[in-house]
Amino acid sequence: MCIAVNPYQWFPHLYSREAMLTYMRAVDAHAELPPHVFTVARRALESLINGGESQSILVSGESGAGKTESVKIAMNYLACVDGERGGGRMNATTAQVLQTNPLLEAFGNAQTVHNDNSSRFGKYIQLRYDSTAAQSGG
Repeated sequence: MCIAVNPYQWFPHLYSREAMLTYMRAVDAHAELPPHVFTVARRALESLINGGESQSILVSGESGAGKTESVKIAMNYLACVDGERGGGRMNATTAQVLQTNPLLEAFGNAQTVHNDNSSRFGKYIQLRYDSTAAQSGG
């Protein structure tokens, strides 16, 4: 589970490609590095690969907390992992999954006091992986 809390400012160094690679390449990101949405995504993927069982990530928080943004950050991390495993190239399926996010956000959003583009519904995103741990569908 990931709890989203909006600091009402962007911290680019926390979500950069370099930060993704740091969390990806750490031997034990959970023990070595500060808590991060990258760690949550990494542990889910590792559990899927090593345990062979489906995994879920639940992102919770109040309105405007950044739940949608947290999911996008996790998906970008998983895409980065997929790209690194694919020799630095993201596969076409992963790219398509990432491109659907803006379309999904366009439906049912409204302006609130905390958020100009607040979701009015829950989202369920399913990512599928093949036996080589490459994304094969969404």
